[in-house]
Formats: sequence, C-alpha cells, structure tokens
Amino acid sequence: MNIEEIRTYVLSLHPEVTEDLFAGDWLSFRIHGKWFVLIWLESPEPRIAVNIQPDTARELRERYDAIQPAYHMNKEHWSDLFIERLDDGLVRQLIRQSYVNIVGKLPKKARENLSLAD
Repeated sequence: MNIEEIRTYVLSLHPEVTEDLFAGDWLSFRIHGKWFVLIWLESPEPRIAVNIQPDTARELRERYDAIQPAYHMNKEHWSDLFIERLDDGLVRQLIRQSYVNIVGKLPKKARENLSLAD
C-alpha cells in the first residue's frame, strides 16, 4: 500500500472519520477528535502510526522488523508500520484495530453509531 491508498482506506472506515494536517508534516485521522492513524509525510521510508494493544504490539514488534515503537508517541500503545515492508492485509487489519481501540475509549453515547463500515 502507498500513502494515498492508506488515506483512501482510512477514510472509508466510517463517514465521521476526519483528516487534518498536524505540525506541518503529519497527516492525522481522527474519530470524534481522537487520533487513530498518523502518517509522517516527511519520513524517509513511508510509515504510519497506529494504536495497538500493548501485548499485541510487543508480539508484532518481535515478529516483524517493519513494526516498531512509534516516533514521538506513547511507545506502549502506538506503533509505526513501515508500510512498504508489510503485507497490505496486515496493514489494513492494524488500521481497523486502531480504530476499534480508539472508539472503545470514547464515552458510551459517542460509540453508539461508530461501528465499522463494511
């Protein structure tokens, strides 16, 4: 996947997903104001940051060189995916999981209509 394909995929998850430029060179995707995917546009190697449960993140980092603690983020919960070195299906799966993780932290009222689009 390239950055544009990721952008298209992330925006397809739910109509309420928003995107904006953060700090000049980060493209952020939010649901109800909470980040769930960040893309560093100036990275020498294309990468995205996603929110992964800590136990899962540790397992994935041990298994894949292309999954590392996220740059400038809480490294326990956020991981960088070097997208050119990972299977597209895994990248999509981790983006979806990031969305689910963040939605799960929202107040119950906010979560009611945020199930993933098919």
